[in-house]
Amino acid sequence: MYKAVIVDDERWIVEGIKAGVRWEKYGFQVAGVAENGKKGLELIEKLRPDFVLTDIKMPLVNGLELIKRGKEISPGTVFAVLSGHAEFAYAQKALNYGTFGYCLKPFEIDEIESMLAKLSQSLKQRNDLEPERDAQELYEVLCSGNEQLLAEKLTSAGMPVSAALPVTSIVVQGYLPAPYREDIQHIRFRMNKRRSGLLVYSHLAESLLSSLYLSGNATEYSIGIGPSSADPAGLEASLEAASVASYGCFSTGKGGVYRSMAPKESKVDDLLSELAGALAQKDRMRFVSVMESCRPLFRSNALTIKDAYLIFNTVMFLFTREGVKERAKFLEGYDQLFYDYGQSDAMIDYLVKHTLHHLSDELPSRLAGVTHIRIKEVLTYIHHHFNQEISIQSLSEKFYLSPTYLSQLFKKEVGENFVEYLSRLRIQYACKLLAETDMTVSQIGEKCGFNDYFYFTRIFKRLNGMTPTQYREAR
Repeated sequence: MYKAVIVDDERWIVEGIKAGVRWEKYGFQVAGVAENGKKGLELIEKLRPDFVLTDIKMPLVNGLELIKRGKEISPGTVFAVLSGHAEFAYAQKALNYGTFGYCLKPFEIDEIESMLAKLSQSLKQRNDLEPERDAQELYEVLCSGNEQLLAEKLTSAGMPVSAALPVTSIVVQGYLPAPYREDIQHIRFRMNKRRSGLLVYSHLAESLLSSLYLSGNATEYSIGIGPSSADPAGLEASLEAASVASYGCFSTGKGGVYRSMAPKESKVDDLLSELAGALAQKDRMRFVSVMESCRPLFRSNALTIKDAYLIFNTVMFLFTREGVKERAKFLEGYDQLFYDYGQSDAMIDYLVKHTLHHLSDELPSRLAGVTHIRIKEVLTYIHHHFNQEISIQSLSEKFYLSPTYLSQLFKKEVGENFVEYLSRLRIQYACKLLAETDMTVSQIGEKCGFNDYFYFTRIFKRLNGMTPTQYREAR
């Protein structure tokens, strides 16, 4: 039987799930329940369960933190989340941490049982993963760069490589799905706990690939395909390319099959240059703008995990160079990046949040004077997006508050109304751009979120007592 743990601070929900779901039918038993995330982590450490079903918003430790820390404690545990409609964005974010799925409250018992049926099959496949062909020694030789010994190992394994019989590398990120075409000759090896490699003759690759891809839910794993190699000497590079491609799920947020791309002019150098300039000038909006521009590039797979690794460590290095007292975090490899963040959006969110205190002098002091948690969230959002289209109406929809109540609460907590606050933020940024760049006044107005040049100059003069042009000339 698979061990399951339920974590929710609403006791009646826990009891309802525990009693109403036919756990044993799907091979599970509820080994423990917890009323908050802290006790949930203690249960995970004690029981090492196969499955944890957790709420999102809980006291002491929330569901997202529970999943992240729980995976560190028990890497083999599978997580799924319960979430109210108002917390749907959190449930979606939980998917970035590698969760199996989520159920929206109010939920149906059938919905949970359907998830258990899929999970039971997935766990069974995971437990049946011992390779039929023990090829770990061959993998070690492949990584060693000893071409002669590799050729010998491939021949003894029944897969000699030649121009007539080139070989293709395949890497599966996650647990290798089964069943697959055993009748197709291939060599299979474990690269680490989360990644498996396969070598197959190129003319049979599509057949093997189809059996792998169709054997289960494609969103549960990501497959990378390397270039064909007609020489043992090229297999190491082929496997490396397939390995990078297998992280396509990190870039796009979607599982599936990703083929290695031919070398081309990378956009990452320009992005790194922009990020360096933004950090040097302590220009938060420029930094956020560059990071946001990365999102569609990752989603289209124009940027890979190699680029993400460069971006992350470069930002951390620049923090160190700028003398930031906060301890910088450096990644040791793609696996750590994938394990810590799961998906490029989560990495970008972290970097944007991480730069907050370094690049913004006003927000921390503003937040310190605000008591209402929702207004803290609204203020943070405004500081991240003030150069975009933003209104009380859009904020009320995003934060689930009525426009009237939000306006009143904002004025009470912040001391000025939303329009005044937003205008002042935009004009402060305009002053920075006027002093530090050669952009035209019109360009600066647009970059600060003003679509009307004359409205921009009017607001600027009202707040500064002079026009943008006069301000620049006085610097």
